Amino acid sequence: MTARRLIPSVAALVVGFGLATGGFVIALSSETALVEEALALREGMQVADVGAGDGDWAERLAEKVGPAGHVYATEIDAGDVEDIAKRAERYGLENLTAVLGTATDTGLEGGCCDAILLRMVYHHFTDPAPMRASLRRALRPGARLAVIDLRPREGWGDPSGVPNRGGHGIREEDLVTEMTSDGFEIVARYEKWAESPYRYCVVFRRADGPAVSEAESLQEER
Repeated sequence: MTARRLIPSVAALVVGFGLATGGFVIALSSETALVEEALALREGMQVADVGAGDGDWAERLAEKVGPAGHVYATEIDAGDVEDIAKRAERYGLENLTAVLGTATDTGLEGGCCDAILLRMVYHHFTDPAPMRASLRRALRPGARLAVIDLRPREGWGDPSGVPNRGGHGIREEDLVTEMTSDGFEIVARYEKWAESPYRYCVVFRRADGPAVSEAESLQEER
């Protein structure tokens, strides 16, 4: 694994929410530490970043788990997947694999993950039930799924085709209800994520017994 690009200055390590959130900013370094804590990351783990976007967080995860671990960065756009693969090649990240998924399937193999990151992605699911089933299948026993999301914000453009939840985002209570009624149990909650009043994180793992969405998915396959 070759050395990655130079780390930007502390002043650059912030992510702006813009005018819609009153200019609130999150220190990227502090969020990275929180993600590592939420997923209980350590070297050698097999991790997935579902809805990986440009691959920035997948890259950070790949560096954390090291050469003995592996990261699967999934996206539903073939162009994004190609860009992530090029990024991994550019920075010599042999432990990072780009995976093409769909709106109803992560593209991950069953039991492949010790942890999964879902950062600002769940509220974009157009068909959440089969995606929950796919996530659950990919998790190994005891593996963590960290869902970082946004409380509904009126005035923001609502993603096309997603369930109406009162604005762009999803309430923490609604997320918990959807997940715990479908084969997941709560491990930890962060009601204010990285000091942001708008974001939160809930960490789940597989609950014992069958899940509703998995049963429905198997029935459709038959």
